[in-house]
Amino acid sequence: MRMMGYLTLCLLFLLGILNGVIGKVVFSLDLHFDSGVKYEYDYSTSISVTPISMELKEDTDITLQAVVYIHSLWRNHDNQQEQLLHVKIQDLKLASNSNNTITKHWVVSEHIKEPFLVHIHSGKIQGVFDVSSDNTVSLNFKKGLASLLQIQTSSGVMLEDDTTGQCQVSYHTEEDDIFKVKDYQTCQNMTGGLMASKQIFGVISDGISERVYTMDDDQIKSVKSKEFRSLLLKEQPTVGLHISSRQFLQLLSTHSGHDDEIQGELQEVFTSLKTSYVNHTIRAIPEVKEPVFDGYPVSKLLDRLKANGMQISPTTTNVFLQLSESLQNLNKTEIRNILRSNAKFVPILIDALAAASTPASLDAFMSAIDITNPKTSQLLEKFLYACEFSSQPSPHLISIISHIVSHTSAQWEKHEMALIVLGTVMRKMCSADMCHVQEVQDAMKLILSGLKSSKDEKKIKSYLLAIKSARLPETLPVLLLYIDRSKSLLRVILSALQDLPSGHITEEVKQHIRAVFTQEKKLFPAALRLDAAQLLLMHNPQHKDVRQIILKIAEEKPEVSKFLTNKIVSILQSGHPARKVILDVLKDSQLNNYFHLARVGYSSSCAGLMTENKDMITTYDFNFLFSEAGMLKQSDSHIYAHTRGGNLHLLKVSLEASGLDSLFGSGPTEAGEEEELMAGMSAMFLGVDIQPIIFFQGYSDLMSRYFSAEEGPMKILSGNILVLKHKQSLILQNGLQAQGFFHGGLSVDMSADVAFSLFSQESKTSVNNKFSLVVSASAEVNTPLISTTVKTVVEMNSSMSVITTVKFSEMPVQYCLQLIREPLHSRERMTVQVTNQKRRKTVQRKKHKWILPGEETALHKDNSKMCRNLLNEN
Repeated sequence: MRMMGYLTLCLLFLLGILNGVIGKVVFSLDLHFDSGVKYEYDYSTSISVTPISMELKEDTDITLQAVVYIHSLWRNHDNQQEQLLHVKIQDLKLASNSNNTITKHWVVSEHIKEPFLVHIHSGKIQGVFDVSSDNTVSLNFKKGLASLLQIQTSSGVMLEDDTTGQCQVSYHTEEDDIFKVKDYQTCQNMTGGLMASKQIFGVISDGISERVYTMDDDQIKSVKSKEFRSLLLKEQPTVGLHISSRQFLQLLSTHSGHDDEIQGELQEVFTSLKTSYVNHTIRAIPEVKEPVFDGYPVSKLLDRLKANGMQISPTTTNVFLQLSESLQNLNKTEIRNILRSNAKFVPILIDALAAASTPASLDAFMSAIDITNPKTSQLLEKFLYACEFSSQPSPHLISIISHIVSHTSAQWEKHEMALIVLGTVMRKMCSADMCHVQEVQDAMKLILSGLKSSKDEKKIKSYLLAIKSARLPETLPVLLLYIDRSKSLLRVILSALQDLPSGHITEEVKQHIRAVFTQEKKLFPAALRLDAAQLLLMHNPQHKDVRQIILKIAEEKPEVSKFLTNKIVSILQSGHPARKVILDVLKDSQLNNYFHLARVGYSSSCAGLMTENKDMITTYDFNFLFSEAGMLKQSDSHIYAHTRGGNLHLLKVSLEASGLDSLFGSGPTEAGEEEELMAGMSAMFLGVDIQPIIFFQGYSDLMSRYFSAEEGPMKILSGNILVLKHKQSLILQNGLQAQGFFHGGLSVDMSADVAFSLFSQESKTSVNNKFSLVVSASAEVNTPLISTTVKTVVEMNSSMSVITTVKFSEMPVQYCLQLIREPLHSRERMTVQVTNQKRRKTVQRKKHKWILPGEETALHKDNSKMCRNLLNEN
């Protein structure tokens, strides 16, 4: 007996090794449903939907109960583990529990009452046979019930098909219990439809299923099954939905005296049956439905806007989202008529058309205006920006933007804007693996041919801005051709290189960048040389470049050396990969000393933390360069969001000024040339480039601006953006289906203003950003007779300002950077609706409001000290 036990142990060990190698060898269960016996089971399944919320907690439950009769219709006498089971569902009841009340419904469904057959072999479902395939919900419900009969008897991990698709499941046995666990992250060919359109937010799906089979020899005594699924925002996991389901199967009794099993081959069995059955796989059939938004006719939506005053608010954002859905279902003629009869609302209609992004919506706009007419330039600009922020790029959209580029050369500002937008849409197409599409290839040829034929620097710059906006690594050789042309073009090229992934900043590219920093071929302004130095430091820095930059600090004029010192210190205080290289270089005492790193000046570079919570970290990176005479020459402000979904460049604002020194009798620049009096700005919002703007150019323009200050701030960007549209079908383990819908919009109004006083010798630049964000998450659960929808909507609105004040009436120059956020107003609403026999009933509504106080972000100590001195004086 000991020897027999030893051999058995060795055999089990060998099978365990084989199981580990091929991953599929497990013992199958000889599951017996004896001939002539009818098995009576009590079956129940429930579904619960819970919105993920900070304050609002509410479940909605649906429970189905039935008595299930199973008997063996046929058994393969050559292989006893292959059976055809006859399954009949009777006495099906439905109960819904919502708002702490229980309502019961007797369900009468002809599809449910019809028996179905289950073909099972070695514990695996081979097929489900039903009399009809017309009623998807009922058929999936039957498949979910049949999947409970699919088990294996030995421990192991294997791939298994069930209602949700092919997934990896693990089995574990303990005495009479068999434990089965499925992790949805391992699923392949997952059943369920999905359509996503991401601009800022993304949606992740997760889940796990656990089952416990209690056996009585070779018969199922009971099955307890529970499943947990979730749909939530990657960037903000507090917004989303939890969906859970449970199944319970309990043997009530067995009844003898039923007809004996049918003899013969399986096909002969089906031939002998009076009922015609349709063969189905165990996988459920997804039914992707369009989300039901609380929409209204376009006229009523516009009436809401009129009553709201069209200011930046959650109401405006909600109307924008509903408009985009309504317009998506209209044809070109209907949309064009709406545009012509609602002139006051054309701006938000244009945003909604771009968000809908159907051929009809895009063509309707193009047919409604004359793009060559200067009188329509504002509408064209609005349309271009709306297309640039579109989260649904398409070949048709590329063709329309290319058409605008080809027909606006007489209006160069609009032509330049169209080029920038064309580059952005190309980038989005390539990110969606559509670079090979002919329309994208034609757009690239349009840009490159225009660049090649351009002789005027202004036109060359516009085409380079398009290439910068596209951010395609294959355009690197083209950028390098223009790197030595002029400082205006060089600024665009260096900015384009900064936006590319570090892997594409090759040694060849770095040679060109080094030549700019060291002025190997020609003299360059300090701002451009420092841009080159930052590229060398931030993109896979090499020891030789870090060493050269530190050596140069001692040779540069005070402001340049001060900026470089602060940039190195800022990197050392961060977690950037360049930190390790810099620390290695600074082990050399000839470099790490007071002479090289202790510099006096007003320029600065700083990075730090703005806000932090468990879901998001917001950081800033600010750079300021002053001239030797104390004038602000350049400032770069970056704001980043770091979430579980990745990193997002929220905002970049670059201010540039030149020639201001000449107003106070200073000589030529460090590049040996007189600079033109100028101030301008470029910006990037949510990773999208905004067309650069000029505040003033030349002395007369400055005076004109000075005396017309009452005109107010200059608009940079104003509109509504679709930030999220996500539809997903989740097939649950019981075969029923949950539809998940996410929808999000952002309304934004960004403006900038510059005030320059020769009398008080002070300048003040402010960039203001008002915004309203609305994100909704909803789930609809369908059963054979009843459906329940749970929806949660999160709304928030606030404003943020970046203010730079510089006073140069005396030395040292005083400057103050302020990052100010107004109070953040938030509101959350939840609605539960139950549809029973085509009548909708609102079961419950909840809402919650809260305010996050405004604050001014504390930056580095030197800035705080200067702000106190400067602002107290004023």
